[in-house]
Amino acid sequence: MHSLQVSVLRANQLDDVETVGKNDPYCRVSLVNDDKTKFQKTAVKKDAGKNVEWNQTLTLEDFQPTQHHLLYVDILDDDLMSDAPIGFAAIPLSQVEHATGRAMKGTFNLFTPGGKQKGTVSLFLAILSAGQGNVQVPDVSEMQGLSEIDNDHQHRIKSMKRKEQATDAAMAAGVIGGLLGAKALFDGHKTAAKKEV
Repeated sequence: MHSLQVSVLRANQLDDVETVGKNDPYCRVSLVNDDKTKFQKTAVKKDAGKNVEWNQTLTLEDFQPTQHHLLYVDILDDDLMSDAPIGFAAIPLSQVEHATGRAMKGTFNLFTPGGKQKGTVSLFLAILSAGQGNVQVPDVSEMQGLSEIDNDHQHRIKSMKRKEQATDAAMAAGVIGGLLGAKALFDGHKTAAKKEV
């Protein structure tokens, strides 16, 4: 049995999804797109904005090269109600299998939920044998790695985007409703005060 080391180094030129403030990004990765329990994630970097450094290593267990052909990468903005997708990519793992030492340090293009290329993520990927510990991230230049859009992955990201937009709309409606209610209460108080005079 193998495992896949994913050292999440940094992301650059991310899409800005915050209405107020800066992105609070984190990265999550998985060998399986449709099971959210299989994702591992980095720490959230508060107010990092469009460029962020994590330098965090995650290990995905039970990697089977004959079954797992893609690494699913999501960059998300940590929000109170619903996290907003910033970018995503599916990374073909054949490029890691064929790399020297079955490891590669690369920069991969990210895509917006709509499919536009926007930003990059830098990763060190290594296929580990059973019982092998994590590999030190080499101090070498990053190569341009191959990333793509997987249709099922994009569908999941678009669904997250719709959920986040609906949550934002509901919150905005709640705030407006609260303001209108407060105004009605204030107007009622003003009218009562005039009658007392």
